[in-house]
Amino acid sequence: MKATPLVDEQGHFIEDTLVEDSFTGVCLLDNKGAIIATPVPPGLYRPRWDFDQATWTEGMSAEDIAALQPVASETPEQKIARLEQSDLDNKELIASLYEMLIAQGGQ
Repeated sequence: MKATPLVDEQGHFIEDTLVEDSFTGVCLLDNKGAIIATPVPPGLYRPRWDFDQATWTEGMSAEDIAALQPVASETPEQKIARLEQSDLDNKELIASLYEMLIAQGGQ
């Protein structure tokens, strides 16, 4: 027995199913999709069997794949610069508040 991909009517991978070792090709199932002897290649996010071309393709759009990619994080140098600027901004705000208190006769 070997595990082979089971796909729906549109060719989208559902799950692996067990078949005899001698199974080859494509076995169409009545209103349930098909069993494909060709294994799913690695690297596909949403494997889809192209019945016309008899090959696996990517079933997810490029936009959806891009949305899954991690967002580029800032470098340590960029983070230090951002935090230093934030510190300066806070010090300027504190100085402004202090000047306002002094101008109002506060202590």
